Amino acid sequence: MKPDYQSYTLEELYDVEVNIDKDAYPERHKDLLHELKLREEAKPKVEIKEDIKKPKRTNKEKIITSSFILIAAAACLYYGNIPGKHGGLSMEDDPYFFWGTLLFCVGMAVKQLLTLVYNSKQGDGDT
Repeated sequence: MKPDYQSYTLEELYDVEVNIDKDAYPERHKDLLHELKLREEAKPKVEIKEDIKKPKRTNKEKIITSSFILIAAAACLYYGNIPGKHGGLSMEDDPYFFWGTLLFCVGMAVKQLLTLVYNSKQGDGDT
């Protein structure tokens, strides 16, 4: 009785290919290779791109987001409160966490602006 290779999964076919006795069953081996060839031709080709890059943010986007963060930080400093759930953070209740959060946000905005200046010097920046 011959095996029905059409009912096998591709993984099972590969397993049979490794373990089949080619000398004892040359006809089965030939049928197996034929079925593998049909399956591989029918399988859609997937092309993987190696160099997928995130789109660069333009200088205009960097300036707008940095400006928004700095304006929000100035407002929080002026009112002495960072809004949030349950009243947010106030300078009086937890001054270390308030100043740490505020300085972190300002630092990120300044870092973003510094990359803007750096890119402009390299000629890579958008104007």
